[in-house]
Amino acid sequence: MYEIKDESESKEKKYKIYLFLFIISVLINTFIDIFGLAIEKVSVFRIVISLIFYVVILYFGLRGKFWAEVMIKFFVWLNIILLFLIITVKMLGL
Repeated sequence: MYEIKDESESKEKKYKIYLFLFIISVLINTFIDIFGLAIEKVSVFRIVISLIFYVVILYFGLRGKFWAEVMIKFFVWLNIILLFLIITVKMLGL
């Protein structure tokens, strides 16, 4: 289907917000992993692999690949949910 200019701009703006949230959530999760706030044991290998994975998804997302766009949206929502769970567990002291 053909899109009008406003719809196209709206989708582009929404996707840029997702990209921004993706970068912020990756930085927050990397911070949590480096300082071991979520778990007791810090694995450097896991941190490096996850950063490489995030960079690959971001690269293809900036190229406009559909699967990468879906992955970015998925990871944004997943990271938001996980961050709320981590904050809740830390506040309750469980």
